[in-house]
Amino acid sequence: MRKLVVAVITAVGLAGQGATDSKGRFIDLSVGVTPPVSGTTKKPQGVGISFDSFTGNRINGNTPSHSNSLVTRFNKGFQSNGSLFPACQINLKGYSACPKSTQIGSGSGEVAIFGQSTPTFASAQLAAYNGKPYKGTPTLIFIGLLNGKPVAELDFTYKQQPTGPYGLAFTEIVFPNTGPETSELTKFSITIPDRTTTTKVHGKRAIVHLLVAPTTCNGSWQFAQTNFFTDGSPALTATDSVSCVRG
Repeated sequence: MRKLVVAVITAVGLAGQGATDSKGRFIDLSVGVTPPVSGTTKKPQGVGISFDSFTGNRINGNTPSHSNSLVTRFNKGFQSNGSLFPACQINLKGYSACPKSTQIGSGSGEVAIFGQSTPTFASAQLAAYNGKPYKGTPTLIFIGLLNGKPVAELDFTYKQQPTGPYGLAFTEIVFPNTGPETSELTKFSITIPDRTTTTKVHGKRAIVHLLVAPTTCNGSWQFAQTNFFTDGSPALTATDSVSCVRG
């Protein structure tokens, strides 16, 4: 079960490719990178990122998506230094209680609350937290808040993919034996600005960025979101691209 940008330049997604299936379920995706500039090995380029995702049903808006997990992929070359920043421990049995020092982003969204014949939809505030490793893999935590109280949570592990056009892949954690889901994040708009910390690199103090841009740019960077479903339907993938320039 699931538990449920200060910049000189910002590049937002080009004409992204949404996805819809025969049952009316859809995904729309829009990504922004700040600044959209590649770095070098000697001079890494820290960036912020904004992510807008919307899932639902075009035939019947009251129908749950039955999405039980999702994977978000970044263009090859993006690097995360989350292990060097304060991190929050995921709560496997409830909502995670994350210290303010571990928050890395914020935004807004929509929560579908189940329990009646049709779900109730409510606007929510979102907070993104840097997470401690889960089974040895670093994590990212999204928490949806209504009136300051958590009502939904999405937890992701992330790692580099060894092959293909994408690098960092954020995979939603599906926790077993936690009962039926009572809520679902159907829409979220989250911004994680460029964040830095100071640490030792090769024995010297250095500024390290949370998220680092690729060292290459061939005109644009590619992003994708894939949703998987409990009813066995084929997965849906939406894509977006962000124009970039060489640093």
